[in-house]
Amino acid sequence: MKGKLWGKLGRVLTSSLLGSSIILGSALSAHANDEPAVPDISPWSVTTLNEGEKYGIFPLGWYFDGTFRQAISADKLQSLLNDTAAKLDKLGLTKKGDLELPSSTEAGITRETVVLSLYALLAQYELPEAFEIDKSDPIEYLQQKGIIEGTDRGLELEQLCTVEQATVLASRLVQYTYDTAQGGAQGLFWKVTHGDNTLYLLGSIHLGSPEMYPMDKEIRDAFAASDDLWVEVNMMNDDPEPLNYFNQLMVYNDGTTLKDHVSQETYEKLQEVIEMLGLPADIFDTFKPWVAANNISMLHLSNSVEDLALGQALGVDLYFLQNALLTGKPIHELEGHKLQGDLFNNVAPEVQEKELNEVMDAILNPSEDDNSAEQFRLWQQYWAQGDLDSFTKSFMDSEEYVKSEPAQRLFGERDKNMAKKLAELLEQEGEHTHFVVVGAGHFVMKGMIVDLLKERGYNVEFIQ
Repeated sequence: MKGKLWGKLGRVLTSSLLGSSIILGSALSAHANDEPAVPDISPWSVTTLNEGEKYGIFPLGWYFDGTFRQAISADKLQSLLNDTAAKLDKLGLTKKGDLELPSSTEAGITRETVVLSLYALLAQYELPEAFEIDKSDPIEYLQQKGIIEGTDRGLELEQLCTVEQATVLASRLVQYTYDTAQGGAQGLFWKVTHGDNTLYLLGSIHLGSPEMYPMDKEIRDAFAASDDLWVEVNMMNDDPEPLNYFNQLMVYNDGTTLKDHVSQETYEKLQEVIEMLGLPADIFDTFKPWVAANNISMLHLSNSVEDLALGQALGVDLYFLQNALLTGKPIHELEGHKLQGDLFNNVAPEVQEKELNEVMDAILNPSEDDNSAEQFRLWQQYWAQGDLDSFTKSFMDSEEYVKSEPAQRLFGERDKNMAKKLAELLEQEGEHTHFVVVGAGHFVMKGMIVDLLKERGYNVEFIQ
């Protein structure tokens, strides 16, 4: 049993840190030969940290510096408190005055010091009545709200506080505060019903940001109440065969390299782009043009490889896959690696090269109206606000994501097939509840999944 538990936890932990692409695979991680480091995290804290690390209140590098389960230093505590305060500030609550934090003792920072510091962060705001914080004892209050849980030995507040314990407490405080203030990210969220069957549809942003977490409690509760999770592709599948199939499509298996399949001009241009992005010169040599084009396009949305990996780790799909794995919720695929791999790979080589050049030209010679990175940030913002109208308008106006030839291949027949599978779920006998996470574009495109379900006569409601 212990081995199975650690196998499960290991997949969750490494998936959040590797930055594996939901659809594209990753030429970047495939280029590296080293096995990913496994973070030093206790089993009891994994579920909370899997949530809390999305908030941006502590760097993920803390998992690997060898001190995560040791006593927290003053510098790390100050960093954690600063970033937690910044996260709470985003709720827009009025502050009463200057913040006064309790000081640590010469013996080190105790759990009580951390607990009182977090309470002080919360108490500095003018809070709605729902918080019930007035005239409360700090320790008793945080215990009542589930922020301090303790063990069978009690709270042990006099003990030194580890980095792990402090990050868990801060993560719980953030989630509690956002939930109570009703400040969680709204997402693009629909409820579809037919008879006794219910589908919750959540439009995904594959590259996320801390502003998209914590998600609104209504979304999390709907997921918890669902029988299973449905995604485009299960990146955490136990069966290696689908991913192996996808990976084989990405590369040349006949001893040739990319240089042998594209013109000299294209390859030289690729080297120029690679240098501009700060990547190894041979990073894409074994890969096909579509892999290079997709990864370069994604890197263009980020400031660095590290930012891209973090964005992928914060993707909505991966968030729910991790939570399903931790809670034992069944995971099902609407498409799978094979379908999506064939979608990209079955494009004629000359078209792949043409589209690679288009991506590279946009980077090397950007037009004055090229705002793709800014536009993507707006989509993340609209998603967090639950602003369906603004998201839909901006998305539909996008040349790169909607109107271009590559984008056209991503919609249409795929949406009809996914809508058909979702309709089958709604037509089942008995009572069933399913949670479905699919790229937001597939839900907002006119005539696609949401509209197709409406046409079938199902009750479709956008939840705000």
